[in-house]
Amino acid sequence: MRKRRRVGIFFLTLLLLGIIPIPSFPQGTGYWTSKKFEFTTATSYEISLLDTSYFHQYSPIFMSGPYQSNAEHTLFLDGGKSWGLSASLAYFPLEKLGLQFHLEFGKPRLGGKNTPYEVYVNYAIGDPGASPPYPYVFERSYDWPNTEGYLTQLCLSLNAALRIPVSSKMCFSVSGGPSYFYTAGEAVGLTYSKFWIEDNFFVGETYKMKFRFKSTAKFGINLGAEFNYSLYGNVSLTIDVRFFGAAKTSLPLEILSNELLPDTIDQVRKTMNLGKLEINPSFYRAHLGLKYLF
Repeated sequence: MRKRRRVGIFFLTLLLLGIIPIPSFPQGTGYWTSKKFEFTTATSYEISLLDTSYFHQYSPIFMSGPYQSNAEHTLFLDGGKSWGLSASLAYFPLEKLGLQFHLEFGKPRLGGKNTPYEVYVNYAIGDPGASPPYPYVFERSYDWPNTEGYLTQLCLSLNAALRIPVSSKMCFSVSGGPSYFYTAGEAVGLTYSKFWIEDNFFVGETYKMKFRFKSTAKFGINLGAEFNYSLYGNVSLTIDVRFFGAAKTSLPLEILSNELLPDTIDQVRKTMNLGKLEINPSFYRAHLGLKYLF
């Protein structure tokens, strides 16, 4: 539904621009060099380069006596593909050289095939004086669902731009420069278990937990090439292919509340004792849109 909405917004933009009366440009390559400003809006297609894993290990609670326990599995997070939005404003004080302010936004999906969830509990029943090893052992391996979630990516860039007119209809340009990356993520895939004795049976509950990694803001680079084709007046079709790159960074994981879980979120966070996840904010993207020269 979101993808359809964004595509609809893009084509509505085309329609609105199409009904605005726009003067004609002069012939020749001066068509591209006589105007100092360029404003672009586009629908973009992004490919995230996130590919990481997190080894999740903690000690589940046994509520009916002394115990030793361990639970572990490996969580995988792979960035997917998504639709996004692009906008830029460029100013050319010289005929072919200028500055460009660029905005990029996208929400790629997160996925990943996780390893089985391994649980081990060595316990005694109602004997506070007992010492390990305890007389009872519970040990299981469970297939665990894949990671499901999304990233939120926002990039602000200030680029040097070079435009290369080919004819009155066509123009190429290249641009690149520093980018400011804002990245955050939220997904489901971590586990939380607790166990107890009820009616002389060993029972327990295991929950699929939602988590997020806190946003990070850092600098990187972007570099891209653009093809422009004049449609009419001062409106042209633009196709841009670009790479946004930033160094990997480690971010703390935070467990979010689960409405099915009666335990307090503070207790869950203390038990799970989560660490940090390495994130790669980099991505490729191609966009298709309209450029308005004035």
